[in-house]
Amino acid sequence: MLQSHRFIILGNFKKLIISCLAALIALSCNAQKTKTLIAFSDSSSGQVLWGFKTKDGIVKIKPKYNWTDSKFLKYGAFVMSKEASFIAINQDDSVILIPYIFDNGPDYLSEGLFRFIENGKIGFANKQFKKIIPAKFDFVYPFENGYAIFNAGGKKAKFDEEHSYTSGGLWGLIDKKGKIVVEAKYLNLSSYKKKYYEATLPDNTKTIINHKGDVVKILNN
Repeated sequence: MLQSHRFIILGNFKKLIISCLAALIALSCNAQKTKTLIAFSDSSSGQVLWGFKTKDGIVKIKPKYNWTDSKFLKYGAFVMSKEASFIAINQDDSVILIPYIFDNGPDYLSEGLFRFIENGKIGFANKQFKKIIPAKFDFVYPFENGYAIFNAGGKKAKFDEEHSYTSGGLWGLIDKKGKIVVEAKYLNLSSYKKKYYEATLPDNTKTIINHKGDVVKILNN
């Protein structure tokens, strides 16, 4: 009986060792895959093109992009393709997302998140280029004080050739999990003294609300 227990213990120990080795191999592979690449330029074709290489000088992504604002590539990097389109790529040179364009370039990081476009809708990704909030908004502003103002039903319209705005629809508020905390029911919604928002209802009643949608003050009573 004692001998039987000994074999069971040895068998379980071997399984534990194998599991640990497998985990170490997986971690090693992941660490190797996410080793940081360095951006470099090449002008031998007659124009400046950008690619990425290892610290040892091994070229992983040939210089073929017209622009990049990334000095390094670990999880992702913004580049401009030959078709003059802004994209985000990973170390395999695969497109991982299409950034929302703001101020003639990829959206800025705000409170750890930036906007991306997918199927005509807007969502949020983090600095590791992981999509955190699915693209489901017709328009949404960057996060400010933990919340973002979004639009439902609006259409993109142009001020001029370079600037656009959202026309129509209703405005609401989301948190950093993408949860709607204030339903889209306002004609206008804008930040007011950091913690509050100035909101206009469909009947043109202007109010000050908090991030829960509670009315703090009526402005045009």
